[in-house]
Amino acid sequence: MDEKQEMGKKVKTATFAGGCFWCMQPPFRMLDGVIHAVSGYAGGKTENPTYEEVSLGTTGHLESVQVTYDEDKISYDTLLDTFWRQIDPTDPAGQFADKGSQYKTAIFYHDDEQKGRAEASKKKIEASGKFVKPVATEIRPYTNFYPAEEYHQDYDQKNPGRYQQYKTLSGREPFIEKTWDKPHVVRVYATPGCPGCRAAKEYLTSKNVKFTEIDIAADEKARNMVIEKTGHIGSPVIQIGDAFIFGFDRKKMENLLP
Repeated sequence: MDEKQEMGKKVKTATFAGGCFWCMQPPFRMLDGVIHAVSGYAGGKTENPTYEEVSLGTTGHLESVQVTYDEDKISYDTLLDTFWRQIDPTDPAGQFADKGSQYKTAIFYHDDEQKGRAEASKKKIEASGKFVKPVATEIRPYTNFYPAEEYHQDYDQKNPGRYQQYKTLSGREPFIEKTWDKPHVVRVYATPGCPGCRAAKEYLTSKNVKFTEIDIAADEKARNMVIEKTGHIGSPVIQIGDAFIFGFDRKKMENLLP
């Protein structure tokens, strides 16, 4: 177990891979109880790798952040929640604009307790209904971690303009806002006995997506609104966020649901 006493603190270590470490370091660093958050490379076979080597995707390392924290002030569960809220856990090929094995997501557990909590948190995410696609984030035993070059550390503070531009244009920031920062409204505008309405509701239920059903045969105001939005008279109409889908179109729903 990575645990020690430091100036009266119960110090432990956690390691997470969430794609580009520029964007993963700040959310952990700002947490009360976190002592250090260091960008680096974890889980590979190459000793003391350079950024250039890791970028080739041949070292086995993942861009990662290693967090040193005071367990008396912050829990591992809080760190896990922070991790999940920074990534797209359904992408098996990388993160946002960055594709390649070095950008895959993973939780590296340092002991059996962390392993159990990480597995429980993954099950919670899978059951949350926020994601239609399977969760691809791996839970792996910790093996090694090498700090990245100094110019990668605290990149957001050294290059705030470039950092913010990258976080936005890569797609990470819009994804976080869409998934976590704004309520994701889902409504099914239906009519009695409509087979498509029943299929849409069964699909949403199977994905653990909460929704509100509105009977447009009885609600004239809602009926006029969906006709205005879609240009169609009929049901079902599925509203996901600000988008309206006419008919039970599984592909369109999958693309819009987080």
